[in-house]
Amino acid sequence: MSPYVNTHTHHVGEGINVLDVGEGGAWLENENVRVLAEGQDAFYSVGLHPMKVGQAADEALTVIRETILDERVIAVGECGLDRRSAATMEKQERVLLEQVQLAEKYHKPLIIHCVKAYSELISIRKKSGTSVPWIIHGFNNNEQILAQLLDHGFYISIGAALLNPRSNVFHLIRDIPLERLFLENDDREIEIPVIYEAASCLVGLEEERLKERLWENYKKIFNK
Repeated sequence: MSPYVNTHTHHVGEGINVLDVGEGGAWLENENVRVLAEGQDAFYSVGLHPMKVGQAADEALTVIRETILDERVIAVGECGLDRRSAATMEKQERVLLEQVQLAEKYHKPLIIHCVKAYSELISIRKKSGTSVPWIIHGFNNNEQILAQLLDHGFYISIGAALLNPRSNVFHLIRDIPLERLFLENDDREIEIPVIYEAASCLVGLEEERLKERLWENYKKIFNK
């Protein structure tokens, strides 16, 4: 994800777009040229992605602190940990903690990106004493990690991987309590109704009832 280009859309309820605008700098300058989904309002998340943690991290965090004051910013993220990042885990953890503190200060949930660092992520959550919700973005990992995340209070957001019968989440979605579940289409061209339809079939719940349940999650987590 480019830090100044909107490339991710998290659909947390029917008709709700949470657009990840990275650190938010370009969005503040060019918002008037953004095209919103037809007939839908859009909200925003701002954060420093772990793959973008570098020498300019402090500068980026300053922009995030300014951008988060906009009332349309309802979440912090994507932020998190990624072992593929050029930044050391120590630096990634420091940057994540700073964003956790921002989320706490402004009472906004965190949208978490995590790759091969779940034990560290859970440790940070426990040590931080955080009270805001943490939502794992694009989860597609194994049963053991899912159980650990649920045990530690994480919410789980699932995307296009749900359409692949060979994926982990195709088989694990039934293990996720509905009150902890979100659906998303991320930056894929797949429309969110396709994700809802697949989820409905897999959990054995009518699509309208599933939408109602996720809408309740949205209102609870985002205070809407």
